[in-house]
Amino acid sequence: MKKLKKFLIGILTFSLLSVPTLTIASSASNDGVIDERWGVPILAHGANLSDDQLNQVKNILGVTGTQFDSVAVTGADMVYFLGSGNPNTSMYSSALITRRAVGEGVEVSILTPNDITRVTEVQYANAMITAGVTDALVEIAAPFPVTGEAALTGIYLAFYERGYEFDADRMEVAQQELEITSSIAGELENHPDFNSEDLDAVLLEVKNNLAEIYDAAGEIASNEEVQRVVGEALENNGLYDLITPEQMQRIAGFASRFQLTDAIRSPEFRDQLTSLADRIGMDVGSLLGNISRDQAVGFFARIANWFRNLFN
Repeated sequence: MKKLKKFLIGILTFSLLSVPTLTIASSASNDGVIDERWGVPILAHGANLSDDQLNQVKNILGVTGTQFDSVAVTGADMVYFLGSGNPNTSMYSSALITRRAVGEGVEVSILTPNDITRVTEVQYANAMITAGVTDALVEIAAPFPVTGEAALTGIYLAFYERGYEFDADRMEVAQQELEITSSIAGELENHPDFNSEDLDAVLLEVKNNLAEIYDAAGEIASNEEVQRVVGEALENNGLYDLITPEQMQRIAGFASRFQLTDAIRSPEFRDQLTSLADRIGMDVGSLLGNISRDQAVGFFARIANWFRNLFN
């Protein structure tokens, strides 16, 4: 694999990675229209799938004949792109990546939802947008239950093979985002009032509102503003009373780290984020725009008291 400039410096402890095998096939996409900038769709499949399992995944994803390119995703690729994991681990989840027209946004569909146990569709899309992936239709499948990191690695690998250079800071924050949401979802999964989709929406709202603050003020949010934004998002999605102080602090830590990346200044990032919000039917406008001043003051007081107790 060619070296990714300025990527994961100081994170990885090894530098020699296996070169993925890219199988060049037909020049037509699934709908018969060729995207001459991108090429045909890419099937990024787990390198440890058996022939039968790979054929099963292909059938699920609807790729037949030679109308796609193919690249095998290894454990070394996962460490390279996600910055964590074991380079010798087995990889099974797979993704079919099709380039979309500019402005159409990122759309993710898990075609085997019972077999991708850790990452949700919105978590994939959120991480992709944070990392800098734009305008892509991604379909994900696995032949049996797996956590799903191989598929995310494959998405990044597909864009890399098409010449995209990722920003190291955005990649690191995207992985932090995924780890926070998946870990908190795992910690709360047995709570009767918890829905992981609400947590996915929280992260989407936090990023959007921090970008709004930057647009309005020309500078990143203060620590107090970050805390307010996180509290608003949790309140808006019914999680404020479910989340623990430590979990809320993790989200606030991610939010502070996120706004230090170039994503906060990218109009393209905002467009992709808005497109995702529209697709899942979520309003990412000002969250307190329709409540009274007294309600707002009381709400902010709750947040301030919450953090005061946390620090004490």
